[in-house]
Amino acid sequence: MAVTILLVGCDKPKTSSGTQPSPAKEQPSATASAPVAQAAVSAWRRGDKATAISSFLAAEWTARPLFASDSPLNLAEDQFKSLSDADRQAKSGEMMKQLDSLKQLAAAVAQAGRDAAAKGDTAQAGIYFTSLKQCGTALGSPDRLTLVQLVGKSLNKLADTELAKIGK
Repeated sequence: MAVTILLVGCDKPKTSSGTQPSPAKEQPSATASAPVAQAAVSAWRRGDKATAISSFLAAEWTARPLFASDSPLNLAEDQFKSLSDADRQAKSGEMMKQLDSLKQLAAAVAQAGRDAAAKGDTAQAGIYFTSLKQCGTALGSPDRLTLVQLVGKSLNKLADTELAKIGK
């Protein structure tokens, strides 16, 4: 049920196992001084929509880490499952807040792309939708929480749909 609510929420216009390292253990790249999504999400939470969207577009979505080290969005599924019930419940609440902010920001990026397309600026629209797809790909990594992966898949689908509309 939570997954259904999450996926439906992604469409609102308003607003492991294996040898791969877990996101919590990833080290920042040499050029990254802060988590990839931090500037954009922080600006969004402050209500600075223009800076948030600009930061989202400027983000290097292939760099790591994506989120602050204390963010539950950095946990892998098995790490999350190994938490105590109380810790899982606390982390779930924070995770939902963070995902909600990210989804709202992604919706604003998609809307900015639609607005650019409506004005005939398909090149700029393509930039918005491509950035949205890159974010979705980063979130959809198999070493992330299943819920985060689902948000990533939803963003990829949205980006693909919008890119197809502008012929890209």
